[in-house]
Order: sequence, then C-alpha cells, then structure tokens
Amino acid sequence: MAAPSVSDAAYFAALRARLDTDDPVAMANLAWCAARAGVLDTAQDAARRAAASPAAPPAAWRTLERLALGRTDGLILAAPELSHPRQLAEPPSPLVAAVASHRQAAIAVAEACYHAALMVPDLQPAAWNGLAVLHEQRGEATAADEAWGHALVQPEAATVHNRALAWLRRGERHRGRALLAEYAELVSGSAPLLFLVGYAALLDDDPAMARLSVEAALAIDPDLVRAQFTLGLVCERLDRHEQALAAIRRGLMISPWFVPLVWLLDDRTAHGPIELADHGSDALPEIASFDVLLVLGRSLLEAGHLGEALGVFDQVLLRDETHTAALFHRGVVLAKLRRYNEALADWEGVLTTAPESDLGDATRRHAGSARKLATLFGTG
Repeated sequence: MAAPSVSDAAYFAALRARLDTDDPVAMANLAWCAARAGVLDTAQDAARRAAASPAAPPAAWRTLERLALGRTDGLILAAPELSHPRQLAEPPSPLVAAVASHRQAAIAVAEACYHAALMVPDLQPAAWNGLAVLHEQRGEATAADEAWGHALVQPEAATVHNRALAWLRRGERHRGRALLAEYAELVSGSAPLLFLVGYAALLDDDPAMARLSVEAALAIDPDLVRAQFTLGLVCERLDRHEQALAAIRRGLMISPWFVPLVWLLDDRTAHGPIELADHGSDALPEIASFDVLLVLGRSLLEAGHLGEALGVFDQVLLRDETHTAALFHRGVVLAKLRRYNEALADWEGVLTTAPESDLGDATRRHAGSARKLATLFGTG
C-alpha cells in the first residue's frame, strides 16, 4: 500500500490527531506543512490554535496573518526559541490575527489576539475597538463600554462608527446621533460615518436629513453599497420614485446583497477598515433584502416598468409565497397588464392573510374593479 500523499487532507487529519493540540510549536508547524501542501482548512485551524496560546511563537502569528490574507508564501517553521529573530521579513501582528479570527467567528482566538495586541502601544486603539465590538456582539454592554472608552482616547473613524452603532443597536438613537455630532470633523471626511448619520436619521423618521447625509457619503465613496440601497429607501419615503429606482438599481449592480449595518475593524494594514456584518439586533427595525426589493418593485410600478416590477415581486414571493405587500403589488401589476384573474388570485391571498389591514381594504376596492373589467374584457 502506497504511503499517503502529503497533499491528502486525510493524512493531515491523522497527523493532527497524533499531535498535542496544546503545543503551540507543534500546531504552528502543522499549519506550515498543511499550508505548503494546500490543505488550507487544517492550516487555518492549526494556526488559530497556535496563535491562541499565551506562548505562541512568532511563526504562529505570521502563519495566521498570511493565511488570513489568502497567502501561503513567506511562512516559517516554529522553534521553542527563535534564535534569529531577524529572519522574519516582517514583524508578526497580533492585531491582523485578531481581526482575521474575528471575521471567521473564531471568537476565543480573536479575544486572545486582541489582548496580545494591547501590549503594543501603536495597536492599542484598534485592539480596544475590536474588543469592544466582540463584547457588544456577546451582549456584554459594560465591558464594551469600557473598551470603547479606552479606544476613544485616540478617536478614529472606525471607533466612532462602532460606538455610535452600538448606541443605535441598544435603541438609544439620541446618544448615537449625539456622538456622531460630537465628532463632526471626523464624520465629514468618512463615507461610513456619513452613511451612519443618514441611517440614524432614517430610523428617526427624518428622511430629508437622511438623504443629505447618505448622498454626502456616496460623493466620497460611490461604491458604498449600503448607502446606495439606503438612498433608495430614503427617496421612496420622500415619494421620489424615479430616484429610488435609480439608486437601488445602482446598488444591485454593485452587489445583490444589502447589509445595512456593519462593524468596522482595523488591522492597521494599508487596506483600510474591514467590514464585519452586524447580525441579531432586536433594537433596530429590520431593513432587509425584502424591503429593498419591495421599494424597487414599487418604484418600477410607479415608473410604468410593469414587466420589471412583476419580476421583482415574483422574487419576493418565490421566497415567501404569503408575503402580503408583495401579493398586493403584484396584483396591481397584473391588473395593469389586464391579467385580471391572476390579479384576483393574488388579492385573495392578501384577504386570507390580512383581511383587516389597510392593504386588505385597498385589496377589496381593487378586486371589485378587477372583477368588472375581467367580465368586460372576457380575459384572464
């Protein structure tokens, strides 16, 4: 029987089972071997375990950092004592490792790496900010507040953004907006901060102010997809249907996904802040993909693009066949296309699901007219 190839994932799984997973040197070297062989899942797991150890060798940090950047070059083997520290082409960064682990939801590793980064003065503000986000995600508000207090000693855009977002998530919008106003100079030059000002205004039912701020964000960064989608929502609220349509179409061209709120992490590389999607907030009203599709569909309907509007409402109903608003509006489109019997079928769904709602009342009025027209034209 032939010996297993070093590129075989099963070989590395067996090797890992024989090693002491609490030995950071062994894990760092397993990560090196697995990465060189292209078995990246094993490499990343081993590197995370090595870097999480208080006695992590520099090679563990370097390996985790390079893998987080999608690279397998420049890795080095670990030794219990690194006899020639200058062999490293670049100093290992616990902050890069922390952010990479945070993005991959390896929370225990991220926390250990953030604490290691606190020992490096230049990394402290970004490390405190990352720790604060981590605590906020775990619902540890007191610990998060304390960490942001440390981070704001040297305020930066990512820290102000995350501190304000935390207030919004907790339902304290006035505190979030006050913080953004306090750091107006930082806000004025930052697309993410300007977007957050606009989003907070939208939540406070101030679409005019929201529009100004979101448009200012897009003037700095036209590719900020959450700002494009939110501009569509704002314009819809202001009854500017053509502008809503244009903004959401631009957003869809950039990305099919609408993630309205993100945390901003800083690993102190030249790549700028790293986005981490915010999930699980009960304090904020959900503005999700369905809402964006409904705005897009209504804007298309208002603009007379009936075929496109029908396709958008179909998308919503493919995912949720009882979605009341989508059924109502698809019925309107079908009636305008003189497909009256199909429109009546959709409106029957509305009356079954929400007979006493405002949409239920509107549906009854539309259905009465549609029945007469269906009889007149003799068409379905």
